[in-house]
Amino acid sequence: MRKLILIFEMVLLMPLFVFSQTSSWRTSPPSQSSTQSTSRTSTTSSNTTSNWRNSTPTEFNKPRSNQPVVVRDPWFDGWGWNRWNMWGAPTFGWNSFSPMWYFNDWGYRQPARIYYYNDGRRDTIRGKKPIMSFGLHHTTNNQMGAFFTIGNKGYFVFDFNTTYRRDRSTYFPYGTINLVDFPLISDLVKQNSFYIGAGKRINRFGVHAMVGLANERILYRGKDDVGEITFPKSKDNFVTFKFGGMKDFKNFTLKLDYDPVVKYGQFGAGINF
Repeated sequence: MRKLILIFEMVLLMPLFVFSQTSSWRTSPPSQSSTQSTSRTSTTSSNTTSNWRNSTPTEFNKPRSNQPVVVRDPWFDGWGWNRWNMWGAPTFGWNSFSPMWYFNDWGYRQPARIYYYNDGRRDTIRGKKPIMSFGLHHTTNNQMGAFFTIGNKGYFVFDFNTTYRRDRSTYFPYGTINLVDFPLISDLVKQNSFYIGAGKRINRFGVHAMVGLANERILYRGKDDVGEITFPKSKDNFVTFKFGGMKDFKNFTLKLDYDPVVKYGQFGAGINF
């Protein structure tokens, strides 16, 4: 009987011994050697650097051409006004040159060069730099714009205009005239145009004609207690033209034009160089 009771007590205490076991790791801190080993491993991996960084990023692995590099002589560039080879400048046989200026038949300052040859000869080459003008203008129908001209005896002219008055109205893109419940006032007109043309100089006076593309947008405009209200009325793109003239002075230019289609006059002033 006594042995039976002892066996019964051991059976009851068995789960307690099983579940009460704890890892020995929790009773002792990690060893210093294992910590140092882990730290050393991570440090070694982070210090690995790519060889790419030894080159400039934009140059790394860039394909290289086997063709020889051709260096162009800026004095013989065929673009712009600096075209001395087309104005008769020598290509070979000269030692140096001296820059100078001269005034052409229309009184404009132009570049020139004196070339010195190997045998002691000298040759004066006169350049033909195109005259350029840039300025601003105003029209009689409340537009502002800019103009640009380039050329000597014959010249090209470019012109741009746009309405500049501020529109402080509230715009309703889908408003219609049959729904108006406020008094209407004058229409609001917005215009812009671009012209291109050509002209001819006689001394320092030039005459020209231009063809342009214009855009006109007209809005109904009304007014209530808060302010102005606008909504679409019409929109049109059309071809127009104008003619005019300009007078070049020493450092500035005056320009006058008239458009018989849109019916406005234009006055502008700018600088020439």
